[in-house]
Amino acid sequence: MSGYRLRVREPAELAERIGAFAEPATRILLGADGLTTTLLAAWTGAPVRVGCADHRRVAAAGAPAGAAALLRAAADEELIVRRSVLTGPADAELSRNLVVARPVLSAAAEQCLTDPAAPIGAALQASGTGLRRTVLDAGVRDWDGADAAYKTYLMWHGTQPLAVVTETFDPAAVPAAPVAALLAGGRR
Repeated sequence: MSGYRLRVREPAELAERIGAFAEPATRILLGADGLTTTLLAAWTGAPVRVGCADHRRVAAAGAPAGAAALLRAAADEELIVRRSVLTGPADAELSRNLVVARPVLSAAAEQCLTDPAAPIGAALQASGTGLRRTVLDAGVRDWDGADAAYKTYLMWHGTQPLAVVTETFDPAAVPAAPVAALLAGGRR
């Protein structure tokens, strides 16, 4: 995930990109501004947990491309970069996640972001922050040589952007086939 630039799509382009996925459930997951963990648990019918997570602190200038601008962070401001994997039944990977956050905005949020066992969304919601999200981008990325659906969104702390999150979903769990592939095969 390190080579991806975090970006913002215009609403019409974002809707088109999400609408290009054949599976209605994939479109719902990508367009939803709610808790991904909850949606994945409903999708798989099983609890979702953090399989592994690590974080580091970096100056905003050293964060993944586009993150500092999306977070409105000064170049020398310290950000938390967290990478995690959500797992489901039989510890199968469901998503690989990149979170870049401004810990200066909330001590409670900082604690959530640095807890390797906490699913970020649920933990932030429980701490009283991260309640509002704005989907910025969605599309297809590589997952070990296969096409995988992804989405990027901002989590807010009041009126300030707290974290930018990119979730890339295992295509074995979240189908990434485009509508065009189904139409080419004769299915509608």
